[in-house]
Amino acid sequence: QALSACCGTPPYTWVVTSGALPAGLTLSSGGVIAGTPTAAGASAFTVKVTDANSATASLAFSLAITLTPLAITATSPLPSGVAGTAYSQTLTAAGGVPPYQWQVTSGSLPPLLALSANGVIAGTPTTPGAWSFTVGLSDSTLHFATQTFTLDITLGPLTITSPATLPPAIAGSAYSQSLTASGGAPPYSWQIVSGSWPAGLVFSTSGAISGTPTTAGSYSFSARVTDSAGETATQS
Repeated sequence: QALSACCGTPPYTWVVTSGALPAGLTLSSGGVIAGTPTAAGASAFTVKVTDANSATASLAFSLAITLTPLAITATSPLPSGVAGTAYSQTLTAAGGVPPYQWQVTSGSLPPLLALSANGVIAGTPTTPGAWSFTVGLSDSTLHFATQTFTLDITLGPLTITSPATLPPAIAGSAYSQSLTASGGAPPYSWQIVSGSWPAGLVFSTSGAISGTPTTAGSYSFSARVTDSAGETATQS
């Protein structure tokens, strides 16, 4: 807020001569009251303006700082997450007097997700489903607000994530390589469904290739992964 004066000879210089501005605000020599007030209440203060010829004028002011009600501004439902994929969502609030402190007051977050004191829900969920929980928010003046949220964890599409060309093996040397997948509903079960297979190597239902190959050559095969919900994915 800029204070103004008339007459006299500019430039003007401004100063608080008695009382005090609200905490967090200052008056510049150019007559601008600025800053971020930190506490609610009414303040009374007197300001003096001096012009270039040292003429002065004073006026008493009052300034009220009101407290905006503390409120959680994040809306429900929260963005959904995918099982097996990292999740992060920051809750938001307005009003009150920061800093804020967040906590879950009832219900529960999806397993392996947690709410930090600064309002971030994060983790890597593994269980699909829908969860409902209530979050409490407090500010530095101990005002309190609550809100109930729902958060869905869905199954991502089952996908084989191993590259199509596997690391090479050396005939006569031990070899070990595991195929990988994501999404769906673990645990996974693997099988070879077609193609040629190197002699001396075995393929487990966990997706592990191991053994000592005996014959050099290039081999191509297709593997299928099945999750606990019966979804499948195949890759050559």
